[in-house]
Amino acid sequence: MARALPPEGPAPGTGRAGGADGADLIVAGERVRPHGVRGEVRFLSLSGVPGRFRKGTALIWRKPGLPDRPLTVSAVRESGDTVFAHFAEVPDRTAAEGLAGGALWAEPATSPPLEPDTYYHHQLIGLTVADEAGRVLGRLVGILPGAHDNYEVETPDGQRFLVPAVAEFVREVRLDAGRMVIRPIPGLVPDPAPPGAPDAEAGR
Repeated sequence: MARALPPEGPAPGTGRAGGADGADLIVAGERVRPHGVRGEVRFLSLSGVPGRFRKGTALIWRKPGLPDRPLTVSAVRESGDTVFAHFAEVPDRTAAEGLAGGALWAEPATSPPLEPDTYYHHQLIGLTVADEAGRVLGRLVGILPGAHDNYEVETPDGQRFLVPAVAEFVREVRLDAGRMVIRPIPGLVPDPAPPGAPDAEAGR
């Protein structure tokens, strides 16, 4: 079964954001706010992996309407998904207050390795989805959380359907090939829209 960790990856509704060198970045922490009087900040880690942030981790702080700020972790401690960190560029409480309400972005390569058959959202979004016979069904465009994840697939003609993220349906994930192989059951995949039918997006 292909399990996706919630939800380190592109920020919801924004797609991927480019860094200063044009590389894609992923949002790895959010709800940044000051903590204490010595420049420490707290934020919510989105990876679900302990130790994702460590001394020396390079991040980009972003908040709509404000310029990006590069940050380097100089000290860190964790309490569940809450991270308390000092940044080399943030010397005191006043500087930490300037980070309130922002999010922390990182290079995808900095995401820690995961257990087999477990993936970050940003690794799965955009995969080609095909059946076991090799027929391309569409592209994975979203991941909906629940008792188990549901993968949202968009067909070439703009229709969308959900694939439960369980072994019965998700047979293989090949990141190297950019492909997810599923075993659809009758009624799972919508029939292709007939020629000349209105665009599926137009009715939304």
